[in-house]
Amino acid sequence: MSSQRTILLGLFFLATLGVLGYYTLFLTEFTPFRDRPELRAYFSETNGLREGDPVLVAGMRWGRVKKMTFDPAAPEKKRIVLTASLNEPLALREGATIEIRDATLLGGKNVWIDPGPAGAKPIPKNQELFGIVSGGLLDRVTGLVSDSEAGISRILGNLEQVTIDLKEGKGVLGRLVSDQALADQVELAVRTATKTLEDVQSITADARAGKGTVGRLLSDDALFTDLSASARKLSTLLDEATQLAAEARAGDGALGRLVSDPALAADIAAAAGSLSSIARKIDEGRGLAGTLVNDEGLAQDLRDTMGTIARGEGTIGALIVRPEVYESLRAVTEDLSVVMSTVRSGQGSIGRLVMEDEIYQSVKTALQIVSRSLEEYREAAPITTFTSVFFSAF
Repeated sequence: MSSQRTILLGLFFLATLGVLGYYTLFLTEFTPFRDRPELRAYFSETNGLREGDPVLVAGMRWGRVKKMTFDPAAPEKKRIVLTASLNEPLALREGATIEIRDATLLGGKNVWIDPGPAGAKPIPKNQELFGIVSGGLLDRVTGLVSDSEAGISRILGNLEQVTIDLKEGKGVLGRLVSDQALADQVELAVRTATKTLEDVQSITADARAGKGTVGRLLSDDALFTDLSASARKLSTLLDEATQLAAEARAGDGALGRLVSDPALAADIAAAAGSLSSIARKIDEGRGLAGTLVNDEGLAQDLRDTMGTIARGEGTIGALIVRPEVYESLRAVTEDLSVVMSTVRSGQGSIGRLVMEDEIYQSVKTALQIVSRSLEEYREAAPITTFTSVFFSAF
């Protein structure tokens, strides 16, 4: 092989590698043997987009920018015509967006296509498409700073005013900065809070060690058992109270009758009315109780009488206060008891008269004879009188 042919073969090989490298690095969608669908859209600007930049559909690489043309005589929104070469056909629906975005934070651009919501009406192929340009990161930061400039100025002004107030000792923080007494109080409060936390930790440690009531409750199984038994008893008591309330609502028992029996309620109301009437009469001074309550003179007489009795004056006082009178009365009572016992046993004349029926009949017969004698004497009295008068005349 001659050197000329070798040089030509080398140059062809280098050219082929160059073409392949170019299409590998910049035009990865290089498909020289088939027709590729295209998409045409209008922009007012491109914001640095270049031919060969990727076209993304919902974030997936779908093609590249084939070419861009500028028409200065066209309206602003149609002065740039962008033609994109797509790997696959793309059906757009109403609501679709075509947007030029930043590829990375370090630079680069791409065309971002959102094909539109599913189920929306398809866009005809001959319809003109218009895209928008999203500002870069720096532009957005600049816009954010511009929009926030007034707020930042207010914040800085407020910070300046707060600093001035702190220096002048205004507000709690200002007083805390400039007032030594307040600072001492805050320091004391912090120390007190620290001491309180230490006490809480000590109490917790004692409880864990079984000291004190809480500690015993945590560690003493017998105490826990007693508390559980008390809780069960309390639960039983509540159940019984609930049952009693249910029985009362049902009208069972005295309490139930009191709650549900209208007649009993009426009787209680009448009794309460009667008591109210009695109390009203007593308050008005009517009757003996009213007189005792309201008549100061009668009350004074009663107090004097009780005083006389307490001093042992009078029969009742002597009977209550003087022991000899009481002893005499007791002796008389005992003698009377002996007499009554003798009579009951039929001893003596009175006892035989009271207890023996024969003597009673004899006395009854004697009384009948005396009664007839007196009757006969009464009947004979007029004749005796007449005889006495008649014979006295002679």
